[in-house]
Amino acid sequence: MKPPRWSTQTLPFPVPTQRRSVFIALGLLLLVALVLLPLSTLIGRLIALALAFSIHEWAHAYAALRLGDRTAYNQGRVTLDPRAHLDVIGFVLALLAGFGWAKPVPVNPRAFYPNEQRGLLIVAFAGPLSNLVLAAVLGVLLRVVEGLVPYGEGGALDFFYQVWATVIIFNLALFCFNLVPLAPLDGWKVLLGVLPSQDSYRLAAYEEQSMRLLLLVLLIGAISPGLSLVGLLLNPPIRFLFELITGLNLA
Repeated sequence: MKPPRWSTQTLPFPVPTQRRSVFIALGLLLLVALVLLPLSTLIGRLIALALAFSIHEWAHAYAALRLGDRTAYNQGRVTLDPRAHLDVIGFVLALLAGFGWAKPVPVNPRAFYPNEQRGLLIVAFAGPLSNLVLAAVLGVLLRVVEGLVPYGEGGALDFFYQVWATVIIFNLALFCFNLVPLAPLDGWKVLLGVLPSQDSYRLAAYEEQSMRLLLLVLLIGAISPGLSLVGLLLNPPIRFLFELITGLNLA
């Protein structure tokens, strides 16, 4: 039985003649972010992106290494250095719109033989799990600090709490969103990993259609936020987890 097919394609980087216009557009988007976003949200997203994306991709790479795949290790991805993981376009879009991506971690399923399916499942789930763990640690710390100095006193401390909360929310959002069982998200690979081998192999053949469905869902949400299935599905668990971890109400 052949193992499920796994996409190793990445988004193509613009060719040299396109880079100038791309970076100009990204610069304009950054200016828009500076104008439109509250300062606490902007700073919170900057910190969250550096932390959340880095630990997410590091967890994928570290899990793969522990299971015998040195592909990501050889490319310098078993590190928490954000420079190894951040994608410029994905970073700017995440900063502006709250949705983006990092550089995908390369994985060689053959290195997990004879447990390819199990290995891919563990590697896929390691990324979202790392974001949940980080959110939990930061949330417990916020609960302790807020218990000593309550939120609502005004001034710099409230601003600090808002930044802190943004970092936690972003990690929870990354955890929940990545578990959606649609390609190329981690949830798709987790789904293929938990299914019986024959069912997993058959489902893997629909990876391209799954990617198109995800793109359609995201486009609908971008055009009409009121019809965002992602928001309708993910906002409740994100709110629940935030309030459970921090003890604070998410307004």
